[in-house]
Amino acid sequence: MDETEIRGLVIAALLHDIGKFMQRTGVPHDPRYDRLTGEDYGQHGAHAKWGASFVSSCLPDPYIEDLILYHHNPPRSSHPVQAKIIQDADHLSSAMDRRTRESKGKVAEEPLESIFPSISFTRERSEKTPPPERVYPLKPLSISRDAFPVSRREIDLWKLTPAYRTLWEDFASSCNRLDNPPPIGTLLALLKKYTSAIPSAVYVNRPDIPLYDHAKTTAAIAHCLAASTEENPFLLIQGDLSGIQNFIYGIVTPEDARKRMAKRLRGRSYWLSLLMDAVAQEISREFGLFEPSVLWNTGGNFAILAPNTPTNRDSVETIARRVNQRLLERYGGRLFLAVGMLTCSRSEIESFSDTLERLSHKTGIAKTQKFIDCEISFEPRGENWPIEGCCPSCGERLEPETGRCQVCDLHERIGQKIARARYQVRGSGLPIAFEDLGLRTSYDLTPDIPATRGLTAALSINSTDFPIEGDLTHGFIFLGNTVPTVGDRVLSFGEMARFARGSQRLGVIKADVDNLGRIFAFGLPEEQRTISRIHTLSTKLEFFFSGYLNSICREFLLYHDLCAGCRERATRKISVTTTDDEGIERKETYYEIERPCDECARKSLSPFYITYSGGDDLLIIGPWDAAILLAGRINDEFRRFTCNNPDITLSAGVAVATPRLPVGRAVAKADRLLERAKESGKNRIVLFDECLIWDDTGYAERGYNTLITTAREIEQATSSKKISKSFVYTLLVLWNQTFDDLKSCSIEEETKERIRRKRFVPYLKYVMKRHAKTRDDLESLERLVQPVFPWIRFPVYWTSLRLREERR
Repeated sequence: MDETEIRGLVIAALLHDIGKFMQRTGVPHDPRYDRLTGEDYGQHGAHAKWGASFVSSCLPDPYIEDLILYHHNPPRSSHPVQAKIIQDADHLSSAMDRRTRESKGKVAEEPLESIFPSISFTRERSEKTPPPERVYPLKPLSISRDAFPVSRREIDLWKLTPAYRTLWEDFASSCNRLDNPPPIGTLLALLKKYTSAIPSAVYVNRPDIPLYDHAKTTAAIAHCLAASTEENPFLLIQGDLSGIQNFIYGIVTPEDARKRMAKRLRGRSYWLSLLMDAVAQEISREFGLFEPSVLWNTGGNFAILAPNTPTNRDSVETIARRVNQRLLERYGGRLFLAVGMLTCSRSEIESFSDTLERLSHKTGIAKTQKFIDCEISFEPRGENWPIEGCCPSCGERLEPETGRCQVCDLHERIGQKIARARYQVRGSGLPIAFEDLGLRTSYDLTPDIPATRGLTAALSINSTDFPIEGDLTHGFIFLGNTVPTVGDRVLSFGEMARFARGSQRLGVIKADVDNLGRIFAFGLPEEQRTISRIHTLSTKLEFFFSGYLNSICREFLLYHDLCAGCRERATRKISVTTTDDEGIERKETYYEIERPCDECARKSLSPFYITYSGGDDLLIIGPWDAAILLAGRINDEFRRFTCNNPDITLSAGVAVATPRLPVGRAVAKADRLLERAKESGKNRIVLFDECLIWDDTGYAERGYNTLITTAREIEQATSSKKISKSFVYTLLVLWNQTFDDLKSCSIEEETKERIRRKRFVPYLKYVMKRHAKTRDDLESLERLVQPVFPWIRFPVYWTSLRLREERR
């Protein structure tokens, strides 16, 4: 097949089931197809008449229309070979996925079910106990709670036909504005927006696979079947970037590199994500792939499904070797691109999670053999220059004429642009380029789409509303881009620390999903571990960590430049004095207020800095007390997003540090705390040297949610003079006398011993009685302190830091 035929085939594969969407609206199909019967369109293929009608009216193309109409019965097609490819791709993508049901489903009444309740590592639970039914509202995709699964009764709409019709009208209206032939990336973005909450199959199958994921994987598989020359038609490629954390936080001279560090860190993180996209784009361009072939590209890891040919296999090795050679020369081995390849048969694509696990193993081996195929010279080369000529941040040579570091300047510009950018544009000749690494794609972050030659794509950031017209690829991406800004100025870490109550410190949150590799490999029942569901899991997690995380951070807001009326109602006023690079002193005032007026509501900022988020992990920096609260909100929302499945959990570490501490050391501390949470059984948060479960257990172990409530109550009581600071300090002394010897125990032994030991009770009662003024005060104090005393350190540290008065 030539390129035009393959392009049409990929579009037909993307739209092969679009007729199901149109059919569920109750809108009639083209009268031309009235005469067709099951003998024409095939068994279970009636929806093809609606699909062909859609193509005929919106994207007229007889070739694509024919393939969609007969993809269930290829012999009737004018292009039987291509129609058979789509039929096979359809089956490989979903036929083995679909969980048959005892009774027939009702298309007009059953919304998309969440896949998360099906995840289980306990075979007894998944076989004997049916997962709870959690479904998605039938709405366009957006960064909101509309994308969260809810119980069936919460939808409050038993007949879905009106909702389908409203959704279809918007989708069809958008498609009518597409060029013909349409940019495949734009068409894919429209499918993602409008079909991510639509089940791909209902009548005889469980409706738990979104139409978008099924359409995308079908298109990727069809391209491989059409273009491969091998018996095993699929080449699965994985890229994994190694050395990310050391690259972002490795600072040569921390004291000299503090200025503009916040922007530089965010810029480095985003530069790395663009690097991985540039590698994926290079592979796609070399192979002639379209957007559906990149299964995912997030968190420094991508997966591509490509046709298996000798040329493609050689090209992957050539690209990986070229990039790593340049990374070695440019960055001295700090970054390494591990690439794994695996040729796959049709049966191996059907059992996709097993195949993905084998590919991850090969990529892991590549990580242990860094730069093995590169030319490495052990002879001294280059030239000597004085240390004063080196960048204090990254160690690169400063430009002799300007005394500036080009690398750090680029990262700072990226960090500055992220906060205000509405689009990520891609093409050639753009400011963020990777030509020195042998990659042809370049990028920029812009408030508007520029009229620049060489532009190939413009992606809206965190908004599913995007332009459609033209031959440029349009779409959207989710990006953790929450940054505290005032105007065009990004606040420094020192300013962010001033937003904390009491002690002016920063909190560094590091968190990720527990057992993610196990979830992908073994979480689903064996017969369901195929490409559509694995892709669905990846898509859902990416939405939460790259997109919805911004919404959680926006729950904590400060305001600046309030009107007089709002200033009077503000509950807190924060004055911050800073000195800029030119030595000019700047004074800013920020406010906390519950309901500002509409005008002042536009002057908000979140106090958090998302350094990176995506895939399954995150790193966020903010005021220490708000960071601790944010960690709890993230876990609460993640539990709700994953239907409270006990086998899908989150672990976190929160490091509290002075803003004068080099940020790399603060991040390393948070990383150690996260590792401790993982080693202690997972599903935990570690902070203030306490390893806590998130929620209380039935065995009297107290969790984060109970203790943060206790902490705030003790803080309030202390602040209002109901109890004294000395009493709070006495609680810590008594805790140390009772439990300090447990530091060397395992978390299980320590927890049991904390619950068992009661020798603190007499003295605790004595201390409480001395501090209580009345019997009611004593009873209130006992209810507050005694049940949580074995974990009282967290509330004590919280109260101490929140009420501390520091010299400015």
